[in-house]
Amino acid sequence: MKRHRKSPLKRIVFLSLFLMLVSIALGSSINVIKQGKIWLLSGNAKWKFFSTSEADTSQGWNLILVNKNYRIPDNYDIELTELSNGEKVDSRIYPDLQDMFNAARTDGLALFVREGYRTQEEQQEIMDEKIMSYMEEGYSKKEARNLAEK
Repeated sequence: MKRHRKSPLKRIVFLSLFLMLVSIALGSSINVIKQGKIWLLSGNAKWKFFSTSEADTSQGWNLILVNKNYRIPDNYDIELTELSNGEKVDSRIYPDLQDMFNAARTDGLALFVREGYRTQEEQQEIMDEKIMSYMEEGYSKKEARNLAEK
C-alpha cells in the first residue's frame, strides 16, 4: 500500500500562509476573546480573555475571588448586618468584627468600616461615575473605561 506524501511545496505554502496570518493578527487590531468555551474575534488592539466562570467557593465562604474573570455564583446568598455608620457587612463576620472594635477601643483606637458590602448595581454605578469623570477630562469612552478599570 502506497502512502501519499504531501509535497514539500504545499507544506511551505501552508506554513507561509499560516505564519503570515499569525503576523497579521499580531500586528493588526485583531483580538481573540474567549467567552466561556467560545473564542471570538474583536476589533481591538489588545489581547483579552473573558471568563464566564463562577468564582471558586471550595475554600469556604470567607475566601472567594470575584473579579472580571470570576463572577459571584448564581446561587450565592448573603445575609447582611448594617453597622451604625450605614455600611453593611456579611453577618457571619459581625461578632469577630465587634470583638476587634472592642479590643481597639480598649487600646485607645477608634476603628470604622469605610466601605462595606456593595451590590453589583452599586459597583456598576461607581464604575460608570469613574468613566464619566475621565470623559469629562477629555478622554474617549474607550480610554476612560481603560483608566477606570485600573
